[in-house]
Parts: sequence; structure tokens; C-alpha cells
Amino acid sequence: MRKSLLRVLQVRRLLEESAGRDLQIKTAELRRLEAAAEGQRSLAAEARSSALRQAPEPDSWLGMTDAEIFTWRRQRFEAMAHRAGDEVAALHEFRMARRTERQQAEALLRDAERELNRERGRREQQRLDDWFQSRPSPGSRRSK
Repeated sequence: MRKSLLRVLQVRRLLEESAGRDLQIKTAELRRLEAAAEGQRSLAAEARSSALRQAPEPDSWLGMTDAEIFTWRRQRFEAMAHRAGDEVAALHEFRMARRTERQQAEALLRDAERELNRERGRREQQRLDDWFQSRPSPGSRRSK
């Protein structure tokens, strides 16, 4: 039984590690999307500012169009980041579930080890009791 519990524990550890790696990957993606959204926000603000400075020029509407494009792209990145954030939260919950399963397997293994040690102690005590009972009593010794 101990070997099977060790195997279960090993599998649980692997599942927890895998869930942790998935969480790290998705968190990195979330941070990348958030940084991209912030970059687009900066570009949109810069394009608007530039377009407003060039307002009297005939091509100033192109700057405003660029600003709108950057704003649209920022919104897209923010929406993707929001979805990735939801996935990160779900992966975090999944990892916590894997951790709980691993901890339960560890507890089972500890309980099995304790029970094995108790049983070993009982057997040792029984052997010792049997040995003492099998010895001749001090009054029954034969004298030469």
C-alpha cells in the first residue's frame, strides 16, 4: 500500500507542478497584454497630442485617425487581458486544487507510515513478550 501511496503522491506533485507552470505561462501572457495595452494608450495619447498641435494643417485628421486606431487596439488588448485575467484566476484555482490533492496524499502517506510504525512496534513488543515467556523462570533453574 505504501508504494501505491508514494506513486499517487508523485503523480499529485507532477500535476501540481504542471498547473504551476500553466499558471506562470498565463500570468506572463497577461502581463504582456497589459503592457501592450499600456503601450497603445501611450501611442494614442501621443498621436492625439501631435494631431492637435498640427490642427491647422490639412493632414491633421490623419493624426486623429491614428489616435483612434491606437485606442481601438488598446481596447482590444484590454479585452484580451481581461479574458487572460479570468483564465489566470481559473488556473490559480486549479493549481490550488492540485495542491490540496497533493497535501491529502501526503497526509495519507503520513498516516500509513504512522500505522506501519505502530504495527512494527506491536510486533516488536510481541516478540519481546514471547521471548520473556519462553525463558525458564529463575526458580526452575537446575543446579549442578
